[in-house]
Amino acid sequence: MQSNHFTRHARQVHSVAHGGAGEGGSDPSIARSWLRCLEDYHLDPAVIEAPVVLEHGRLLESRERLHQVLQIADHEMNSLHQQLSGAGHAVLLTDARGVILNCVSTPTERRSFERAGLWLGADWSEAREGTNGIGTCLVERQALTIHQNEHFRGRHTGLTCSASPVFDPHGDLLAVLDVSSARPDVSRQSQFHTMALVNLSAKMIESCYFLRHFEQQWLLRFHLQAESVGLFSEGLLAFDGDGRICAANQSALNLLGTVRGGVLGKPLACFFACSHDEMFSRATPGGSTAWPLRTLDGRQVFASLRGKPSNVDQDSCPTGVCCLHHL
Repeated sequence: MQSNHFTRHARQVHSVAHGGAGEGGSDPSIARSWLRCLEDYHLDPAVIEAPVVLEHGRLLESRERLHQVLQIADHEMNSLHQQLSGAGHAVLLTDARGVILNCVSTPTERRSFERAGLWLGADWSEAREGTNGIGTCLVERQALTIHQNEHFRGRHTGLTCSASPVFDPHGDLLAVLDVSSARPDVSRQSQFHTMALVNLSAKMIESCYFLRHFEQQWLLRFHLQAESVGLFSEGLLAFDGDGRICAANQSALNLLGTVRGGVLGKPLACFFACSHDEMFSRATPGGSTAWPLRTLDGRQVFASLRGKPSNVDQDSCPTGVCCLHHL
């Protein structure tokens, strides 16, 4: 029975990947992924292969490289698991290669997720496991859901995965946050709510990592609404003592209507109608109360400026939950 299912699924994958109709054909990202799996990675959707799992020492090294991200993400992952009512879901964080570095699930369900290949240290890159939430999210660089038969490998068609990328302050992929379920009754429609929660948590991790990464730099936080300064949707600009921008998050780029290359190395005066001295006079070590600030094109935003705090031990800093406020 299982082999027949895998064979039918393999025929479906080959058909859709080469332009045929069927399940998976309505989402271009899935058809693109299936084609990559066949032509670039030379994978076979019907073949069952054991997951590739890093040995313990290499896993510890991978976790150490993302130590700060894991520390920030821990609260968000547990909170997300609780919001999803826990049962039937695993919340995963991977590195930019697709290797699982942390997993939150109920103890009684851990074995079932491990049988599905969701081990700590497992490689879920698209090149290894075919179309899946983690790997395809890394390739497409966008949030997406891979529901059951949309997976490339037949052995993964019992899973539903909703994943969102986490970018570093320079726009490079840092990690992937994923919620996976092995329940057969999970509908694609139910993933709209799950995907929204995963996206929110990923943005919280991104923003908190930005704040921690630049805690020794000047930092401008701004938004169109004063009450949104300090929330996940705020714009973040890190800059040096001369007022030259060294990093910007995606919200800042969206609010300024520009791209990353259009802000890096440029002074704040290129974007805001405020003198250098006036801007810096607003700073406080913990971040000033939001004040109205005009952009050069005449739009009003509300901003808070944090000056350079004294040196502190990073391990004594609050974790990601303390950096931002949830809505």
